[in-house]
Amino acid sequence: MREKILAIVNKEQNLPPLPEVLSKIEQKVYDPDTCISDISTLIYTEPVLSGNLMRLANSVFIGGGRDKAEDLDNAIGRLGLKMVLDLAYTLELPKITSGNKVINQGAFWRHAFGTAVCSRSLSELFSQDEDQRENAYLSGLMHDVGILVFLHSIPKEYEDFLGKIVGQEESLENLERESFGIDHVELGAKYIEKWWPVSKSVVDQIKRHHEPFGSDSKNVLSLANIFVNALGFPNKVGPELIEELDFVQLIGISEIELGELKEKVSDAIDQLGSLFGGN
Repeated sequence: MREKILAIVNKEQNLPPLPEVLSKIEQKVYDPDTCISDISTLIYTEPVLSGNLMRLANSVFIGGGRDKAEDLDNAIGRLGLKMVLDLAYTLELPKITSGNKVINQGAFWRHAFGTAVCSRSLSELFSQDEDQRENAYLSGLMHDVGILVFLHSIPKEYEDFLGKIVGQEESLENLERESFGIDHVELGAKYIEKWWPVSKSVVDQIKRHHEPFGSDSKNVLSLANIFVNALGFPNKVGPELIEELDFVQLIGISEIELGELKEKVSDAIDQLGSLFGGN
């Protein structure tokens, strides 16, 4: 089964492509000759994206202050081009799976978004790796994409698999490896690396998002994933095995800082939850 799945992954047309606007924004962001007006002109061609991006830009958890951005140029200048790209992914990625009823779309994307916000926050707190800090948000947003790849490459087999593992006390990735010879961690990393124009750092972090956190700052995504689950926002795919960790001791922050992080992530999910639908 592993070979069958990987063969399908190598054929892009069998999986939903990224919305075209993301590729266009990506090209602009990494073009050294791009200016803010180039990005805003492109985004204005997508009215829903434009409106929601303004909403995100003015949210407290993204960095909006008391003075609201009045237009896209102002919002983009405040956020920076990289964060604009990250937020565009936030708003556009859920569209590629909106028709799938096998998983809870709302729970899946709220978990992904919360992990992105948490991963970004934790990286800013203690990561010394500039590449990781820059890509922490996108890594968090994409960390469970392998589940979506399963659903599109072998939909019947994966739906049956999810039905059979209800109530089991073993991790989803272990159960996937037992059934298919590959798990969503490896599958998602392979697919993203092959087809999506993202940094190698994003792929590397996704590959490790179920490894123990330990004291290695490169595993910040692993901790963010556990943290968001513990907050009560699992992706609701497979068994819900919530790990209880002493986050204060593990990452060396105070109880006050931990409370602020919990509030920030929870508020972000609550404020933007309506964008992702579902329950």
